[in-house]
Amino acid sequence: MKSTIRISEICRNYDRKTFKNCLKVLKSRVKFPSRKAHGLFISFIIAGAMLTAGCDSNRSESWKVIREDLHGLPGSMWQDSKDLVGQKENLAILLAAGGASGYARCAQDDGIANHFENQHTFSRDFTIAQGAIPLAELSLSGAGYLFGVLAEDDEMYQVARTMMEAQALNGLYTETLKLIAQDRGPNGEKLAWPSGHTSVSVTFATVMNEYYGPWVGLPLYALSGFVMYERMETAEHWASDLIFGAAVGYTVGKTVAGKYKPEVFGMNVLPYVDPQTGGTGIMLTKQF
Repeated sequence: MKSTIRISEICRNYDRKTFKNCLKVLKSRVKFPSRKAHGLFISFIIAGAMLTAGCDSNRSESWKVIREDLHGLPGSMWQDSKDLVGQKENLAILLAAGGASGYARCAQDDGIANHFENQHTFSRDFTIAQGAIPLAELSLSGAGYLFGVLAEDDEMYQVARTMMEAQALNGLYTETLKLIAQDRGPNGEKLAWPSGHTSVSVTFATVMNEYYGPWVGLPLYALSGFVMYERMETAEHWASDLIFGAAVGYTVGKTVAGKYKPEVFGMNVLPYVDPQTGGTGIMLTKQF
């Protein structure tokens, strides 16, 4: 069986300057999987959604909805951006996360990285591929959106539309912060802060939690925790990268989903399933 070695492992024993040069040389010579595979994967997902919704005969109306959503997306994202920084709760979370991230950078990052250097849960060859989580969630959201539009499934359409908008805004904020910070991870990789894997997974979990409650949200938050653990153990990110990435993902997901969630007299409308009888309905919740 052919074994694989992470590029950063080959260069690990060099000093910092030689380490960077080693990475550049290896990356210039290593052939990575083609992006065609990513595009093919997305195409299969979208094609499946369209075939599943093939019973819908009113195509012109469906494409009209898609065009209107695309046309309105920049305006929606602009409003979301203002809401993101304009809401006191979001500002409090981001400021607290910024402080915690700064403290971790100064006092905890090196110790945590050293801990994972000597103790491994995963194989040293194991890592979540760059872009794998955004690709998977974009594919699911896109397929859900197309199915909702073509099959006229209002719930699927609304949830998937919200998810796509939230992930677009999260990607914009995360990548902008990366470009500004120009930070490196423990393995020397560029653009480490904040963690994109973390912000994407937490955005997904937060939107689903807002729509379907903790029975769906909590397992997805646990999955986000697994992603964060993997990012540290495989030396892709410092702990400080994860802290602020999680804060960005949570505030973005909460802001965008909160805009679209149905409310009655100030109470959230959520689906409900009786655990004993299996009966379904809706429930009204209010946070104090």
